[in-house]
Amino acid sequence: MDFGVTVAAYFGAGIIFGVICMVIAAGKGQQAWIGFLLGFFFTCGGLVAVLIMNGDARAQGIPPPNPNSQWLADPTGRHQYRLWDGRQWSGHVSDSGRSGFDPLS
Repeated sequence: MDFGVTVAAYFGAGIIFGVICMVIAAGKGQQAWIGFLLGFFFTCGGLVAVLIMNGDARAQGIPPPNPNSQWLADPTGRHQYRLWDGRQWSGHVSDSGRSGFDPLS
């Protein structure tokens, strides 16, 4: 997800959650603005957590998937399909729609 979209979505959610907490606080006889701030800032904390955990894969040195990878008939005959990663056969297999892992070695 694009960074700007993520921030905008969480900001909008923060406003909504802040209003909900404001109504709850007012219903309990507390100051409504405190409820709003608590709701808004808890949502912003969620945004920070998501942005930290959702790092960019390119920045982590993970190569992009090979566009030539595809499921093909398993050359060993042990499974219905085996994943060709564009360079070599992988251990990822599939039988009747159920995936598994069976190394070639």
